[in-house]
Amino acid sequence: MQILLIQKEGIDLHSTLLASETSRDVLRFYQPKKTDWGVCIEASTLGSALSVISELKWYIQRYIAQPLCLLSNDLICTPGYAGVIYGREESVHDSWEWEILFGIKYHTVMGRIAITPDTPLNDIADFESGMDITFRARCSEEELEKI
Repeated sequence: MQILLIQKEGIDLHSTLLASETSRDVLRFYQPKKTDWGVCIEASTLGSALSVISELKWYIQRYIAQPLCLLSNDLICTPGYAGVIYGREESVHDSWEWEILFGIKYHTVMGRIAITPDTPLNDIADFESGMDITFRARCSEEELEKI
């Protein structure tokens, strides 16, 4: 399981996290890896991943465009969806009704759109055509409504 922290535009998240004593303390048992788009952190369990995300809340609000979790089955999800799984409200299914499509350009999240079963394929194709990389992340219904 991995925590993916996508940095906001103009932020070197890895350096920012290492420069702060508070975040260094939170991450003392982890070895955050710098990536082109932010930071990747290995976590042993879903609970520990959610705990790290919770402890980094102040940094997430200021420096992070989106925290995500990469589950062991290569499924990308938001902390809201991970919380649903962790609370055993739902299990991981092959399909899920709520997803966010992220578009990354120039190593920064340049946009996101809500995806439901009713989303027109043309909307998805138009969004993807202007991005360097796109990927879908499962989310909770509450997170989808905020987009």
